Amino acid sequence: MKKLLVSFVIFIILSLGITRVWALNEDSFELQLTIMNNSKNEDVDVYLLLPKEYIEFAIQKVNLKMGNYYGGNGILIYNGANTLKQNNISGIKVEKAQVQDDVYTENGVEYVQIKLEKNEAENYVFDILSDYDKMNMKYRIKNESKDYIIHIDNFKIEKGICKAEYNYDDDTIKQPDIKKLSFTTIILIIILVFVIILGVISYFNKGDRK
Repeated sequence: MKKLLVSFVIFIILSLGITRVWALNEDSFELQLTIMNNSKNEDVDVYLLLPKEYIEFAIQKVNLKMGNYYGGNGILIYNGANTLKQNNISGIKVEKAQVQDDVYTENGVEYVQIKLEKNEAENYVFDILSDYDKMNMKYRIKNESKDYIIHIDNFKIEKGICKAEYNYDDDTIKQPDIKKLSFTTIILIIILVFVIILGVISYFNKGDRK
């Protein structure tokens, strides 16, 4: 019985450790936008608005790496849309042709516009550095009939993906309902069940000895 208990405890520790290592190794998460209820099937352009602050954050990471290599000299500075059009910045995976020349400004904050294309799953996706601690990027929905800005500052990341669903007809944005148990919760449930089983076995063993 003791060997079984020890083996189970080791399994739990290893499982939690593996999960933690996986989380630490994830250097980016995915923004994922789905357009729903476009009843008239209107053509629409979707842009990710990447704030200057985020781009400078990515630049700083590059400069630190290259600065250490070249003796402390920074190599990049923010220069609007040209920052992404003229440079390859690790951490910002973008096709230069999708970067728009004109920037978007809101409340004095400058955003570089990146046109997104649907993937095979009909979603618009973009990778964001995980160690950037703000959700101040936005989406822009634009065509002849509308120019709508989507804010996602209070959205949550679930399993490396920040999902957003945009209702085209109503101009509303929400995250899909998530009703799944986390890995940690599942482990705790397994532990509880195992403890109950051990208690039952121990109870009957005591009864047999009597």
